[in-house]
Amino acid sequence: MRRLLGGLLFAPLPVWAAAPDISIATMLVSLTLVLALIFALAWLLRRLKLPGMAGQANGIRIISQLAVGQKERILVVDINGEQLVIGVTATNIRLLKALDSPMPTSSNAPAPNTRFAEQLGQLLNRK
Repeated sequence: MRRLLGGLLFAPLPVWAAAPDISIATMLVSLTLVLALIFALAWLLRRLKLPGMAGQANGIRIISQLAVGQKERILVVDINGEQLVIGVTATNIRLLKALDSPMPTSSNAPAPNTRFAEQLGQLLNRK
């Protein structure tokens, strides 16, 4: 026990060095900058309207989709009230059929990205 205490007393200086002092102000400024960067990037993504990140284009909606392969899909698309069945591959898009009787749409179900936005808005507004 005495050897251990003696070894600690005569240990090199870095053992006794304190952790660097980080003030609360420095931590809060850093946190504010990171949050500002996150919101700035989110705003930039909305402005760029990247496919899959922004909402659907006006007049064009995907009603239903089915993956038939790794990169192949069959989509039912509504374009200004007319519904089309199209095949999408990595290299082309082909019209398969124009539907005579439209499929029922669930217009009251929100898109997945708007559902998340609504939940986040509710969390932020709740105080």
